[in-house]
Amino acid sequence: MSTLGICLTTLFATWIVKTWLDYRRIGARDGIHQILNSPTTLLSNSSDLSSLPGLSSSSTFVLGQFQFWLNKRRWYDSGWDVCAAISLFPNVKTTYVVGDPEVFKKIASSRSSFPKSTDRYSVLRVFGRNIVTEEGEEWKKYKRICAPAFNERNNRLVWDCSISTMSEFFEEVWRSGREDMTGAVKEITVDDFKVPCAQFTLHVIGAAAFGQKLSWKQANKSHSSLSFEVSSRPAATSVPMSKITSISPHTESPDEKTKLPKRMPIEKIFEIISEDLFFKLIIPDWILRNAEWMLFPLPRFKDKLIRVREAFDGLNEFLQDIINARRNVDAETSTGSAQRSDLFSNLIHANDQDAEAQNSKNNDGESLNRVWDSETGQYVKFNEEEGDDIADKESEKRKLSDVEMMGNIFIFLLAGHETSAHTTCFAFALLALYEEEQEKLYQHIMSVCPDGRTPTYEDLPKLTRTMAVLQETLRLFAPVIGIPKRSAEDMTLVATNRHTGEVLRIPVERDAQIMLHTPGIHYNPKYWDNPADFNPNRFMPPSNWPREAFASFSSGTRACIGRRFAEIESIAIITMLVIKYRVRIKPENRYKGETFEQRKERVLHSRSGITLTPVRVPLVFTPRR
Repeated sequence: MSTLGICLTTLFATWIVKTWLDYRRIGARDGIHQILNSPTTLLSNSSDLSSLPGLSSSSTFVLGQFQFWLNKRRWYDSGWDVCAAISLFPNVKTTYVVGDPEVFKKIASSRSSFPKSTDRYSVLRVFGRNIVTEEGEEWKKYKRICAPAFNERNNRLVWDCSISTMSEFFEEVWRSGREDMTGAVKEITVDDFKVPCAQFTLHVIGAAAFGQKLSWKQANKSHSSLSFEVSSRPAATSVPMSKITSISPHTESPDEKTKLPKRMPIEKIFEIISEDLFFKLIIPDWILRNAEWMLFPLPRFKDKLIRVREAFDGLNEFLQDIINARRNVDAETSTGSAQRSDLFSNLIHANDQDAEAQNSKNNDGESLNRVWDSETGQYVKFNEEEGDDIADKESEKRKLSDVEMMGNIFIFLLAGHETSAHTTCFAFALLALYEEEQEKLYQHIMSVCPDGRTPTYEDLPKLTRTMAVLQETLRLFAPVIGIPKRSAEDMTLVATNRHTGEVLRIPVERDAQIMLHTPGIHYNPKYWDNPADFNPNRFMPPSNWPREAFASFSSGTRACIGRRFAEIESIAIITMLVIKYRVRIKPENRYKGETFEQRKERVLHSRSGITLTPVRVPLVFTPRR
């Protein structure tokens, strides 16, 4: 054997011995060996490989991200709602998985002791740093500026945009073929309801968040087929939506058509980014830019990477167009962003207001004449002669730069689009499976909106069962199944065994990885009766449901600032659909004879994505008479 071979063998043997000793030492520690209920893997969940297709479900080579969904409660069978997962390479490391609501809340509320593991979110910095990817002072800055953008005026706009989006969808997509037929629409078959849900939320966020009204004329309609009641024929006729010309109250002129940008439709952009974001993470940019010739021998892989590149380029243009268009409008008007209610206008206004705040007057009317000194970490007086220059520079530091603006816009688009779309899709899958709950919801909505009138924003607080359906859906299918944290110092977590009442002190070393396990608390039988059942009554007033065991929008200081936006949007979409249509699972010959539990498992089957994603939800919508 060569000298190099001997050295490598020696190093490998040394690593094996050291790893084994460290593993035995950690596993024997009191407070650790009691909770070693999750698998031991070569790589930890903090590895980028944990999210890759084919590895996200792994429980051997790497602790895959999707394992946190597949093992909602299996790791907690011993009664401890905190478990430890050990990984071996490059060093023995412990990841603490938390499904105990009390420990979950303590960690989420102690941002300084348990900061966010921001390296796990680096892929979301693709357009710039933002409120999701950052921690510390940068995160404080983003939250201070972004949070005021989510206000009551915007809430009302979200509702109005959601209602109008659904009304236009009904008229321009699901009813657009009626003029060519002699009867009314009998039913609409949707092969995968995830597709129109993505269209709903994209249209809403385009209008309510960025003032960009999207046309249904450009939307993909192939997901639906219509069956018509035709009086002259005994059987209904089914017509694919792709064969029907969409009706729109506005007809584009040739001049307008020539102004449309020649780029990928925004709907397709988000579909590709949602499904293939990890390619942007693992493939170097120079390969993406030269995929045509570098990957010539691999045509399918080459085409996929080209699509990913075009999607990100298209989104970059889309975001930049929004910023430039708003600047041009604001420059031409005296009121500017302050008079609009869309989220982006509010963000611009809040950004300007925050920058001006430190140069305003104090309560006595005196000029503060202070700027932030980043070296001393405090506000200081500045020289009157140089004051204007310093103030301008410090004001620019306080404001979001163009890159930061684009980064935060991207996050609002991505989160608002994907999260609400998938939640709405899961909600209708559940309502189609549990028809008695669907009928309860319909009757409740009709009590709020007699004769099926269009609900108003004032009706929102009364739609308590719609809200309950949404919350129960979020409990069962939390968009984010794991929230990564790390310990800033050596500390101890205290857990209680739900079977025996025994109290355990769990030692947590500095820089240890911690995963806040959302399904772990959402399916915790100590807090939820029959946690796997769909039961919206859990959330119906005056139920005192366990708020500490519900974290679909995260918890603590880093809870989602767009929660109300998402809730209002989803409630409006669900309400409008239930008023107009009865929904059931699409019957298919290949699944004939399946039991209810088999159908439920099939329809609710999920996969890992940026958020928890339904695989395929085939539904049939029947108009209510």
